[in-house]
Amino acid sequence: MTDAKRDKPVKLDMPFDEALERFLQTDPDDLPDNVKLRTGKKKGPPKRPSSGKKPPDR
Repeated sequence: MTDAKRDKPVKLDMPFDEALERFLQTDPDDLPDNVKLRTGKKKGPPKRPSSGKKPPDR
């Protein structure tokens, strides 16, 4: 590990449920552009190449 000092963790002066409720009430249009999540198309997992073989009957 490095010997660099780290900042102290952020502490909230309110209960978790109140903080979560306030977070959920935030309008995403009010956030600055550098904070918004990117909602572009997400690529799914790659398709498995088909080998042209039929699975065995059971």
